[in-house]
Amino acid sequence: MNPLFRLNLILFFALAGTQISFAQRFDYSDRIYFADSVQRIKLWTFLEGDNQFRQYEDAVESATEILNKIGYLVDVVTFQSGSGISAQEWEHNIIIGLKKNEAFLEVSTQIKKYVITSLAPPTGSVITNERGAVIFSQDWHRPYDSVQTNYTCQAHSRLYVSWNNPARNAFVPIYSKTQKLESRDIYLAVNYTLRGVPASKHPVIITTKKDTLKNSSIPIEITLFGGYTLPSKMDVIEESTSTDLYAAKFSGNIQYGLEAGLGISRNFDLNIQYRRLGSLVDVNTPKQSEAGSVTIYQNYMLIGTDYNFRVSKKISPYGGICLGGLNMVPSDKYFMNVWYFIMGGHGGAKFYLSKRIGIRIEAEILYQLHPVKAPFLYSDDVYKNTPVAAMSNMVQVGISAGFIIRLGN
Repeated sequence: MNPLFRLNLILFFALAGTQISFAQRFDYSDRIYFADSVQRIKLWTFLEGDNQFRQYEDAVESATEILNKIGYLVDVVTFQSGSGISAQEWEHNIIIGLKKNEAFLEVSTQIKKYVITSLAPPTGSVITNERGAVIFSQDWHRPYDSVQTNYTCQAHSRLYVSWNNPARNAFVPIYSKTQKLESRDIYLAVNYTLRGVPASKHPVIITTKKDTLKNSSIPIEITLFGGYTLPSKMDVIEESTSTDLYAAKFSGNIQYGLEAGLGISRNFDLNIQYRRLGSLVDVNTPKQSEAGSVTIYQNYMLIGTDYNFRVSKKISPYGGICLGGLNMVPSDKYFMNVWYFIMGGHGGAKFYLSKRIGIRIEAEILYQLHPVKAPFLYSDDVYKNTPVAAMSNMVQVGISAGFIIRLGN
C-alpha cells in the first residue's frame, strides 16, 4: 500500500473517530453551500461490529425517507466483504471520488439486548441472530434464573463531502450526530440523527400532485374478526316487587364484527368498530322467570385508539382503549330496545403475512355502564309490561381473531 495512502487512511479514521462522542453541526456557510450544491447522497448503513457489514432495513428506510423528503436523491451502497479491499479503503475511495453535487452518508447502527439478574455476574457479549439481524446481547443469567430483558439502540450518522478545497479535509465529516434510545426502534434513532441536514435548495425529488395525494393518504387497516364472549351477569330489579335484587345471566356466545383502523402516527391508530353478539338471557325475577329465557342481540358501536409496539415489520403487539354505545335488542317484539354507554380495553398482537394482509389475536374487556334503575326489559304493551331495570354495571370478557387488509401507504 502507498505510504501516503496509508497515512490518509490513518488520519481519516483518527479524525472520524473523534466525532463519535461529539455531534458535528453544519456551520452557516457550509449549510448554505451544501443545500445549494448537493443533489445526490450515497447512503451506507451497517451494523456496528458485524464483520459482514449487514444492515437493518428500517435504518435504510428511515434515512432514505428523510433525505427524499428534503429533496435529495439517495443511492444505497453496500460493501462486499471478500472483495479484496478493506471497508476502510472502500469508503476512502468513495469519498475522494465524490463530485461537487454528491455527498456520502455513513450510518452505523446497533441494537443491544440486556438480559439482567443479580444472581450471576456478566459472562460477556455475544452476537446472535434475531429476526434476520445481528443483535449484541449481554447474557447475565444462569439457566433457571428469573431474568429481565431490556433493549437499547444507537445510530451514528456521519456526512462527508469533497469540494476540492485545499483548506478542508474531505475525511472529516461535515456533519455527524449520535442518537441513543431506550428501545429497539432503530428507525426512529436514525431519523433523529438526520434532522440537522439542510433541505436542498434545488430538490431533485419533486412531489407531483399525484405523488402528494399518494404520500398523504392515511394508512388504513380493515379487520374482519370473530371470537367468543364469556358468560356474564348483572343485578336487576323487577319494578312490580320490592327492592329485592335478582340476576340477569347472559350466556356466552360467538361474537363477530368489522373494524377500520386509521394510522395517525407510526405507533398510534384511531379505530372505529362495529361488533354484534347474541346472548340467551335468563332473568330470575318472579314474573320474568315464568316467561322463560330471552334472546338479546347486542350491537356495539365503538371508537378507540391503539398503541402499537412495532418490534419488527412482521410482528406488532398492541394495546388500546375504546368507548361508545351499546344497543340491546330483545328478540321478543314486545320488548323495547335500550341504549347503554360502554367503555373497555383490549390487547393482542398483529402478525403481518405481507405488505397488505395479516392476522391478529386479541383479548378484550368491555364494561357496560347503567344508571340505577336503567331500563332493561320493558314493553309498551300494558298487558305484557312487567318492567325489569338494571341495577349494576356489567363486565364482558372475550377473545377474538381477525383477518387484516391494509390499504394506503
